[in-house]
Amino acid sequence: MRTFLKTLAIISGSLLLSGITLAQTIVLNKPNLEREGNLMKALSQRASAREFDSTPLSLRDLSDLLWAANGVNRAESGKRTAPSAINAQDVDVYLFDSEGVYLYNAQKHTLILVLSGDLRKIISNQDKDPYPSVILLLVSDISKFTRGEDTLKREWGAMDVAFVAQNVLLFCSSVGMEARPRAFMNKEQIIETLKLNNTQLPMLNIPVSYKKN
Repeated sequence: MRTFLKTLAIISGSLLLSGITLAQTIVLNKPNLEREGNLMKALSQRASAREFDSTPLSLRDLSDLLWAANGVNRAESGKRTAPSAINAQDVDVYLFDSEGVYLYNAQKHTLILVLSGDLRKIISNQDKDPYPSVILLLVSDISKFTRGEDTLKREWGAMDVAFVAQNVLLFCSSVGMEARPRAFMNKEQIIETLKLNNTQLPMLNIPVSYKKN
């Protein structure tokens, strides 16, 4: 009987771990608004990293990173930590890690699984590990702008992506993490892989990790 119970416990534990790994939705922690950090110090230390660590980010750090990037900071209006032209909230944040590709849902502060599997290689353009623990992909959906010609919408989208990127960079600088904004990536492959339409424009990617030892 003891052997059976022990075996059952092991199987149950394995299934639980599998459930976590394959979760369609990851519920993030509420942002830690008491987290230590100094804006002036973060500005003085901000730099684009060249080396990254592969250690997975903790749920706490991942939650705060995404909220800082483009989370909701005014629940009554749904407005974000990053401004956007005519409040279009056009920027979508995709997260690539070793488990898959996720889309950040700012209103619910969750990550929604888009694709399973490690697809960081389509952004990082390197043939060998280790990859940065996460890579954020910033996509502007210019269809969310309710007025303006396409040329203007693209300008607004680029501006809005830059606001989100700066939030990411300053957060990382303030907590001692590494980040680097990059425009270089295989956009055609990204669009095909994520099944983006012609108004969803990948503009920047940002590798993020802890400091490499």
